[in-house]
Amino acid sequence: MNKFQDGFSNSSYDDLLEEYAGGAVQSKSPNSQPAQTPPTQKPQRKPFAQKKTNQTTSANRNTDNSFDVDLKNAFRDKNRTSFTQGYSEGNSPTHSTGDSFRRGKRFHVNIDYTNADYGTDNVVENNENQKANKETQQNTSKQNKIFAVTDGKLKVDTDALQTFIVSSSKGIIACAVCVVVSIIISIFALSCVNDVLAINREPTAEPIEIVLPNDADTWDAIKLLDKSGLIKNSIFCNIFAKAMGFDDDKYLPGVYYLTPDMGVEKMLTRLQTTATRGMLISIVIPEGFTIDQIFERLEKNKVCSSDSLYKALDTVDFSEEYDFIAKIKNKEDRYLVLEGYMYPATYEFEQGADPASVIRKFLDKFDTVWTDEYAAKATELGMTTDEIIRLASVIEKEGNGKAQFFQISSVLHNRLNRPGVYPTLDCDSTWDYIENYIHPRVPSNVERDKYEDNYWTYQCAGLPAGAICNPGKAAIDAALYPTASKNYYFRHDNKGQIYLADTYEKHQANGKLVEKANKEG
Repeated sequence: MNKFQDGFSNSSYDDLLEEYAGGAVQSKSPNSQPAQTPPTQKPQRKPFAQKKTNQTTSANRNTDNSFDVDLKNAFRDKNRTSFTQGYSEGNSPTHSTGDSFRRGKRFHVNIDYTNADYGTDNVVENNENQKANKETQQNTSKQNKIFAVTDGKLKVDTDALQTFIVSSSKGIIACAVCVVVSIIISIFALSCVNDVLAINREPTAEPIEIVLPNDADTWDAIKLLDKSGLIKNSIFCNIFAKAMGFDDDKYLPGVYYLTPDMGVEKMLTRLQTTATRGMLISIVIPEGFTIDQIFERLEKNKVCSSDSLYKALDTVDFSEEYDFIAKIKNKEDRYLVLEGYMYPATYEFEQGADPASVIRKFLDKFDTVWTDEYAAKATELGMTTDEIIRLASVIEKEGNGKAQFFQISSVLHNRLNRPGVYPTLDCDSTWDYIENYIHPRVPSNVERDKYEDNYWTYQCAGLPAGAICNPGKAAIDAALYPTASKNYYFRHDNKGQIYLADTYEKHQANGKLVEKANKEG
């Protein structure tokens, strides 16, 4: 049997109900008899599951008070039953002075079960709050033990610190991952910005060489920049280039010298156009200069290095840009394919210009000089453009002044027209070219022998395999319009005087005249 907390003990449940609520409601009225006491009805105890929601919550919180709650509900049900029965018998409970009703009403008024219920809840909640506060204080105390001041010095309890770190490892790891990811994203973003703006990039001591091949598009150019270390984020730079509208068809093949501080936009622009990078300088290229001599002069005037110019010759296929180069048939037999087409003239170059763009200036000039009239005349002579240029280069080197160009052209044309009788041209200038220009740059004996066979006109049949210099307009005109004659030989003395002959005997006689003239000085 449960015990009440208010002092009641060893009493039955029904006895207590009878004591506090009474068996019936007795009403007194001036016009009626005392009401019959109805039979006592034992209130039906409701199961806990059928109680109201707010009561269920309180009951479940503290099982020790469950009997108090049941008693409270029984009191309420008992009073309600008595009140209803008395009212139904015609006795108004409002005017009733019955002791039972008053006692029941006093209990109903004095026992506030709602407040009692709330009071129980508050006790439980207070207990829970006190327990939580105690745990919080204990945790705080443990954390505070990590650091302690001893003798005025802050010391760390490594065991407590390790325990704290282990207990908070998940949070620490998550925080560290977030920090690392943020740093990585920031570094990547800064690197992308630097590729475009080159804010924190210093120029290299020497510009970096880029060899742009033929038919290169934007992605090809960006891959070259990335491979050379000029940029770091090729995919981002490609997206940027597409957004900026860089045309894939405008890249010019060649050798370029770039620096990281330019930024990807300026680099791509440089690869598409010839930009002014230094002071303009005017350079005169004389008629008859070889490519080696031209490159040497360009380097001397700081236009670009001769090494970069040679590399441009080796790597760039200019035949895709110039039809007269594309028509050359024996490129593999030549020392320098473009020899003869670097047209001599006065040019303005930028110091520090791109080598390929410099070479294009010479080729562009030749393209304007070689007119349709020249092409038609070459066809009339049964010769190609390249054959006229090779012939003009020999005339340029053999003649002493423009007046002699046409005379020498006549001799060479006559020999070319009779290959059975005069299979070789026998021009000393071709050996000078081999000795002074080919040999210094061709160390291999095998290669030297090859070029001697192809260029030395005492040995090769007809014209040399390639031009031996870059002829000017006068030599080209002479090659196209030779003076009519029957001469097949010519000589020069030390003063440049020419001696012509139509037979070998006369040619030998002219040799004696030349020796005499040279002796006389």
